[in-house]
Formats: sequence, C-alpha cells, structure tokens
Amino acid sequence: MNPATIQSLFTGVVPRKLPKGQLLIYEGDPIDHLYYIVSGYVKVYSIMISGSERTIFIYGPGDLFPFTSYLTSSSNARYFYECMTEVEIYAMTPANFEKKVRGNFTIGEALVHYTNMVSQQFLARIDVLSVNDARRKIIALLAFLIDKCGDGGNPAKICVPLTTQDIANMCGLTRETASVQLSKLRKAGVISGTRNLIINVAKLEKLKPQLAIAH
Repeated sequence: MNPATIQSLFTGVVPRKLPKGQLLIYEGDPIDHLYYIVSGYVKVYSIMISGSERTIFIYGPGDLFPFTSYLTSSSNARYFYECMTEVEIYAMTPANFEKKVRGNFTIGEALVHYTNMVSQQFLARIDVLSVNDARRKIIALLAFLIDKCGDGGNPAKICVPLTTQDIANMCGLTRETASVQLSKLRKAGVISGTRNLIINVAKLEKLKPQLAIAH
C-alpha cells in the first residue's frame, strides 16, 4: 500500500498544525471529518469506569482516521483521539471523501489494503489487552511501537516520547507493574533510553514466541 495514493485524496486541502495534547475527537462526537496524518502521532483511548485511561491504538504518518468507524456506518466516535506530539494533519468531510473515492479504482484498492492492515493491528492490540500477563503485554506493545512509531533502525528508536505511565495505559497495567517489567527488559538489554525508548530489535524478536496467547 502506497501512502501517497491515499494522501492524493487531500490534494488542494490546506493542512493544519495542532499542538501536543489537543483533543481532535471526543468519545461520542459525530464523525463529521476524516483525518490524514502528514506528520506526528495521535493516540486513541477510552476512559475506564475507574477513571483511568486505556490507550487502544496509535496513528502516525500515513494513517487515516476514524476511517474504520466510518466504514462500519457508525455515526459517532467510540474513543477519544488526542495528539501525542505536534501533528500536521488534513481534514475532509465524509461527503467530499466519498466524491473523490467514487470510481477511482486505484485509490479504492489502496484503501482496501490500508483498512485490512490497520484492522489487523487494531485486533492484535485488543487481543493483547485482554491477556492477563504483564510481560506478554509489554513485549507485544514494544513490537507494535516499532511498527507504528519506530525510526526503521536496529536498534529502533521510538519517535514518540513515552512515560512509564503511558506504557502502563497502553497495556492496561498499573504503573508499578509496568515499571517492574520494563526494568527487567532493560537489564536484559532489550530496551534502553528514557522518554524515547530504544529497542534492540534482534533481542525483542527472540522474545516473540512468548506472545503466543493461550485461550
């Protein structure tokens, strides 16, 4: 899937620059715009009954949202969408989006491939969140971060600054539990760095067999 193909839908649209921390979409908001990220990262999260935050997903450059909700004919957003970094973004109404897609086979095919890819990533995240194993959750999250926010190197630097609490929120863990697991991975040489994690991809790959989820 070529991200430039999808980005071409927004030709002529003036991009917006948004600061870190800005909420783009609130849970329950009507889906009146689709957004394409040029640069930066947006997190998708829900608020639990306890009041704690649960990060479900991260969108980055080349991503389109809330596209999956739009495709399921959902009229309202299921989650909150917040800028994790400064973000440059395109916005378009669903009606204009449909006009540009209609009859364009190349873009239609790109959107099908993109939707399948993101749906698989989303399902993997939901599956891991349901597992009652802190180590497995952290390992799966690190693999996800390499794919979504990594710089492509080995070791891979994560382009989004993350606190231990951020990582706990992404895994559905307490801060203390996440801290213990991260310390173990640091001692094993899997991760280093502080806010911008650096992940030894080769060492993480050796841990991936642990991601097999027993149901």
